Amino acid sequence: KDVVTCPLMIAPMIFALLKYAVLLLIPVLLRVIWWALSRVSFKRRSSRRRWSGLQLPLEALVVLGSGGHTTEMLGLLKDFDQSRYRCQFILADSDSTSLKRVQAARPDLTEDLSRFHSVPRSREVGQSWSSTVITTAKAFLACLGLVWKLHPQVVLVNGPGTCVPVVAAALLFELLSFRPVSLIVVESVCRVESLSMTGKLLYGFADVFV
Repeated sequence: KDVVTCPLMIAPMIFALLKYAVLLLIPVLLRVIWWALSRVSFKRRSSRRRWSGLQLPLEALVVLGSGGHTTEMLGLLKDFDQSRYRCQFILADSDSTSLKRVQAARPDLTEDLSRFHSVPRSREVGQSWSSTVITTAKAFLACLGLVWKLHPQVVLVNGPGTCVPVVAAALLFELLSFRPVSLIVVESVCRVESLSMTGKLLYGFADVFV
């Protein structure tokens, strides 16, 4: 008798748990759909003034690549107004030159070195694509913790592989925190005929794509 009645007692409990799970899942799905519709677009669109009228400076997260990417980013930062944007910088932990270049070009930006944060590089030059999955996941977790700590309002990137997990973490932060993030993507100047892999990945998510 006990063997027969136990399943009959458990079945309504399982049904009730499934019902509550569905009720909890519906608002989550609605949030994801609403976010995707407002965020993702593969058509060129005008810049959205997400932070118009708010108190300045805005918290800006800038990704420094190595080599040519850093040189191009320094060109963008040359006239960056710190009264409007308070920059935090992310660079790969194996990047030994970007900080020195910023110190030479914009010493005022390096007065507080706590604004420079290193994360694992998502992919080294020549690294196999199979192992890239693991290193990118490691970089993403590091970026996720950093983004949640800094709460950026603007993210500025110009194409290095390091920026992909940073942007992914910023978009997840936007999705879960209900706090908008302005994503500005500047494609490398050497790309005159086609987009880089990073550009192709981020094009649909960018508020401004140059």
